[in-house]
Amino acid sequence: MNGHQALVDEAIELYQSLGHTVEQVAEIDELRSDLLIQSSDWEKWVARCDSNAQISAGSVKLFLTHLATYQAKKAAIITTGTLTSRAKRLLEGKPMEFIDSATLANFRNKIEGKTGPLSGDLGSFIEPESVWPQKASRRGWRRWVRPILFGLLVLAIVLTCVLLAWFGLLPI
Repeated sequence: MNGHQALVDEAIELYQSLGHTVEQVAEIDELRSDLLIQSSDWEKWVARCDSNAQISAGSVKLFLTHLATYQAKKAAIITTGTLTSRAKRLLEGKPMEFIDSATLANFRNKIEGKTGPLSGDLGSFIEPESVWPQKASRRGWRRWVRPILFGLLVLAIVLTCVLLAWFGLLPI
């Protein structure tokens, strides 16, 4: 088994130990794979396993474009390498988790010491923030405000045109 496959297997084991399901492994190339994850809360997540010694800005950009196609709620980059300075700048401000080999070793030790699904302090590492901010859902009468205002605007325009045509100011 090569180093990349070992990283992918370890990431799959980690997510499964937390009670999530890894639905698919999408191979990008021989050193990069994406894990499509169904969380225990029925959310769609994606984790990029990258076995390069240094994660470049180009690799991060590629992952960010893949996130848009996956439409995942959460994301993480899992690697045995390090981020370049340009890649770190790209990830600044992005709600995405970066899990390096030291963090993976910490998870492995905690997994081996417990049976069943893990929880608690590991959840903050494996459940990163949303990739895209959630829209506030409109409930009750507020969901009708915009359609009603749009309808009133259309009605006002139609009535103005009818009145202008009635008085001969608008040739039809």
